[in-house]
Amino acid sequence: MILDGLLFINNVDVYQTYGVFLSENNASDHANYSALLKPSDIKPTIAVNFREENGEKLPDELLPRSEPRDISLQFAIIATSTTDYKQKYKSFVQFLKAGWLNINVTELGETFKMYFLSCDNYDQLTALNDNTVAAKFKVRFREPVPFI
Repeated sequence: MILDGLLFINNVDVYQTYGVFLSENNASDHANYSALLKPSDIKPTIAVNFREENGEKLPDELLPRSEPRDISLQFAIIATSTTDYKQKYKSFVQFLKAGWLNINVTELGETFKMYFLSCDNYDQLTALNDNTVAAKFKVRFREPVPFI
């Protein structure tokens, strides 16, 4: 499994630096890409509803504009020891909370400008004293100006 060069955040290859990559629950799942590629909702169009007329009045030209959107991505982290794991995990979470994030998924050829909102789920996959320490966690981001 090649994970180098697949996910960059603020031009940092997060697998090389933190041992972090986008993960799915099953090999056939695509929840991360689905979340990133789902179009944002459209802001409501203001309509005037006159009591004495049928229906409602709308502008002659509709100018749809996107709402901001929240995106949940599931990450996994792998480390070679408890000490390595704790250092990488803590550093990665601090990195996510530091401000604007330009998340570049090379397979999609897109960069998403977002910021950290919350960590919605965390699952420890191995014991902390194993030779390989792994966990997965779901992070929610806000994209104020959606790319799509």
